[in-house]
Amino acid sequence: MVELVLVGAMFVVAMVVVGVVVALASLLGFLVVLPFKILGLTIKLLGLLFVLPFLLLAGLLVGGGVLTAVLFSFALPVLPLVGLVWLVWWLATRHSKDSHARVVS
Repeated sequence: MVELVLVGAMFVVAMVVVGVVVALASLLGFLVVLPFKILGLTIKLLGLLFVLPFLLLAGLLVGGGVLTAVLFSFALPVLPLVGLVWLVWWLATRHSKDSHARVVS
């Protein structure tokens, strides 16, 4: 019975030692790989910095196209009314020589 307890305790100690070794190996691997991860992140950020003006230009072009389409979709139904108002204004403000009263002496 005592042997079984001692074997169990040694098994627990062995598992703790294996866990610590794996944790240290993982930490060492992380520390070895970390500079390369930082370098990769730096290169990606430089690439983004290079592409950013093109992305902004594309966004402005797409946004302008969408804005134009939306404005046309709202403006087209109103165009006949605008034309009618302009026609009435033109008829009311046109200057004809026959429409003025003249003083006959």
